[in-house]
Formats: sequence, structure tokens, C-alpha cells
Amino acid sequence: MAKIKRNYRFLDNITSADVAFEAGGETMDKLFENCAYALENVMVNRLDRVKAEKERNITVEARDADQLLFSFLHEILMLKDVERLVFSRFKVSIKRLNENRYLLKCICKGSKIDPKTHDVVVDVKGISMHRLKVGRKEGAYKAMVVVDV
Repeated sequence: MAKIKRNYRFLDNITSADVAFEAGGETMDKLFENCAYALENVMVNRLDRVKAEKERNITVEARDADQLLFSFLHEILMLKDVERLVFSRFKVSIKRLNENRYLLKCICKGSKIDPKTHDVVVDVKGISMHRLKVGRKEGAYKAMVVVDV
């Protein structure tokens, strides 16, 4: 399988009890995909071992990009907690409905969590609004996210 380059990095000096990451993307769609990969990578070391056997759709609406990212990542965690799913593929589509509304649709592909196959690192309990920020800098989209572990 071809190695896919992801655009995110973990931030060690932000918090000691939680995990923080920064992600980027040329578009808001790619930024949100990279945030999803980073979230999954907090929980599972080797995403390349997660087969794309099951597909789930996520649809969320929010008033701004920060809230949209929070809601999106929260839905991914809900699928992990309720259905025991971990994902290795994301296809995000974001539309701005009006000045105060965004709509996100995502196709997530992955499989049931299997400790024998997946290198499970930690269980993420939630997404924190603390320091969560989506912005645009020098023509690229950036986000910072802190997750509770």
C-alpha cells in the first residue's frame, strides 16, 4: 500500500494530562481530514493496519469552523465508543450554507477495534474546546486541537 503523507504534528508542551495536535490543509476539507487522522492516530499507532471494511457517514452543521471541527471530531469519538470503530480513511466535504452556518459531510472507512491487529495506544475520552482553533494563515488552513485522554 502506498504511504500517504499526512499534515499534522503532536504538541508536547501544551498540556500534560491531555494530548494536543496541530493540523494543516490546503483546503478546509483537507484540514478536517487531517484532524480526523490525527485524532485516530492518538488512539491507534498504525493506521495502515486499520482495514477499510466498514463505512459510516457523518453529517454535522455548525455556526462557525471551530464548532464544526469540534462536532465532527466528537462524532468520530461517538462511533468509537458506541460501535467500537476506528477509521483509516476520511473523505470530507464542507459547504458554507450562509454567513452563520456550515455543513460537513464525511465518509469514514475503518473497522472494529481489534487489540490483536491494531496497536491501541490510549482511549480518547473527549474533545476539548480549550485552545481549539481553526484559522487560515499564509494561504493554508490550520487547526489546533486538545483531546482529553
